[in-house]
Amino acid sequence: MGRRAFTRFLTPPAEPPNPTAGVHRGAEFRSWDDLLRQGRDRAALVREQRAYVVDPDAGMEAIVSLFAVATVADTVLLWVSPAPLGVPHREIAPGLYEVDSPVPGPVGRPLWGVATSGSSGAPKVAIGYADAWELVALHYERAMFRPAFGGRTPAMLATCLPLQFSAAFFMTVLPALFLRRDLLLFEPHDWSPVRRAAAGSDVLVLAVPALAAAACLGTAEPVDLGRAVLFLGGGHVSADRVALIRDRFTGAGVVNLYGTAETGALTVDPDPGHNQHVGRPIPGKPVWLEGADEHGVGAVATAGPDCCRYVWQPGERLVSHGDHVAGTDYGRFDADGRLCLEGRVDGGEKVGGVLVYPRTIERRLLALDGVSDARVLVRRGPSGLEHLAARVVGRVDEATVRAHCAALPEASRPGRVECIPELDAVSAYSRNGKL
Repeated sequence: MGRRAFTRFLTPPAEPPNPTAGVHRGAEFRSWDDLLRQGRDRAALVREQRAYVVDPDAGMEAIVSLFAVATVADTVLLWVSPAPLGVPHREIAPGLYEVDSPVPGPVGRPLWGVATSGSSGAPKVAIGYADAWELVALHYERAMFRPAFGGRTPAMLATCLPLQFSAAFFMTVLPALFLRRDLLLFEPHDWSPVRRAAAGSDVLVLAVPALAAAACLGTAEPVDLGRAVLFLGGGHVSADRVALIRDRFTGAGVVNLYGTAETGALTVDPDPGHNQHVGRPIPGKPVWLEGADEHGVGAVATAGPDCCRYVWQPGERLVSHGDHVAGTDYGRFDADGRLCLEGRVDGGEKVGGVLVYPRTIERRLLALDGVSDARVLVRRGPSGLEHLAARVVGRVDEATVRAHCAALPEASRPGRVECIPELDAVSAYSRNGKL
């Protein structure tokens, strides 16, 4: 019962694959054929009905180990660094570890999992069906890549994000692998490989707003990126950052991407910078609202081959998600069918016994002229008393932020405000892109 998650490369009839394509990482290059061949050799170490961790930080060895597990039927592949999981693991090859399966009983279908950011607690692992990877690759290529490139499939997919991100896996690794396109892995501080690639071919670049802005600030003169499209995930893209990117990366397309680890991409906005919505659902991606109230606000829900089917927190039982995912964010649709986010489902917190919503405060801060990004958290001091702390990136000072928040209820006004210039913002972000 079940089948291997990967047995061959796809060959789309309209776009012949590049037989010499592969993975570029610094000065290193390995073709897809070479990586697959090594993966098949390594598969001798992998057994059916077992679970394995593949460490995305292992570089090329991670791709080899990915192939090793994916070419064996009925396995569980957890695409995550093993240390944060906190579970016993045994290394059997570079970047490849055997672990106890989180799935009770026979697997039945090959499964894969990716860790959530853990920004609201201990990281969890979203688990879905690995034999749907081909559908995911084709869907993203047809519904997202081609519209962004005038009906063409980009020759190269590039990212400076850690490969442990589900977005990096779904939007760069899988399409490049199955469609035989070049995959460029570059450092966040050095976009020169993207510049060189875009000089001769179409390049899709997956990043987050803060990293793209930092790259622009580090560019002394404008660079022609007319053949590149930047897909930026991680929330709204401010007008200041869109203007900065277009000024420094001349001709580049800028697209805002909304999605989560549990679902992959949901919506895209090809003209960001307004902080009003995150665009329309991707063609072929059902998105609806569960439990909508009289204002049309409900929990954002979706289904599709890139949705997880289970959520697992190490040390606890596997939780089934059923045939769709819902409950991460609240949202509503505007009159033009664009999704407007209205805060996280788990976003309410108590401060001094009063319920406040940090995400609502963040939205107000993002509306302030000169703010590129904002994060509001509930902090507790040594005395145990709670207070709101705001980190704000952009061209504003503390007094301006406090004046802007004066109209909020007293409990919703940040007690501590930290303002960070855009030039210094990169160090303020975590590896997962969280401010």
